[in-house]
Amino acid sequence: MMEKTAQINKVVQSYFEKNKDWVMVPAKDLMPELIKAGIFIKDHRNGLPIRKVLRNLKASNQLHLIPFAHGVQKTKNTNWFFIPSNQSIPKVIRATPKVKRLATTSKSTTKKKHKDEDYIIDLCDEILGIKASRQHRFDFLQGDLHSNGVLRTKLPVDGYYAPKNLVIEFHERQHTEAVSHFDKPNKMTVSGVHRGEQRAKYEQLRRDLLPENGIQLVELDYSLFEVTSQKKLVRNKKRDTEVLKVILNKK
Repeated sequence: MMEKTAQINKVVQSYFEKNKDWVMVPAKDLMPELIKAGIFIKDHRNGLPIRKVLRNLKASNQLHLIPFAHGVQKTKNTNWFFIPSNQSIPKVIRATPKVKRLATTSKSTTKKKHKDEDYIIDLCDEILGIKASRQHRFDFLQGDLHSNGVLRTKLPVDGYYAPKNLVIEFHERQHTEAVSHFDKPNKMTVSGVHRGEQRAKYEQLRRDLLPENGIQLVELDYSLFEVTSQKKLVRNKKRDTEVLKVILNKK
């Protein structure tokens, strides 16, 4: 255990040295780094391997072996965070924001899979011969500070093809026209603007930061394809595939 905790400390220390603006990070978010370092073979159940280590250390009164680790006790579980060893514990750690959980029922999963975005990324997977990392998040691509003034959310991209350094974004109609259901004009976001303006701001961030980090961005607008009167894709697979092949071959 001593050897494993030393390895974990080394990875966490290195992470904070590279990301000096971070004052805290969920332990589960460091699983890719811990796997890369050979501490764990793979991730499962959203960070369970590192959570299990921290849980066992706490139970044996040895949590001090990883000075970066801090836990927030919820009703049943503990949320684990890493904080730089020279950083005082933020007050917000005592009231961490709720995380939306994905629906697990087959009905909800099926409905989600039917989104036009998923359909388009599925076609891109077939054309490129690679499975995209869906809703992928990069450390360098982050939204505005939360209202607590401490945390930022990593912005997702629709599909990331690592071997090709390629990101594909599919834009439905709310990306190019005002749609009150999505924009919620009467409700302000953490950016101090309504969701439509925030979406435009974050889209520009993707356009600026992805190329700066050596990743090509391809944006696909719904208007490139045949759509219904509600501007949803008709999903003529043959025709849609031809459109995508022309675009992706140019890239």
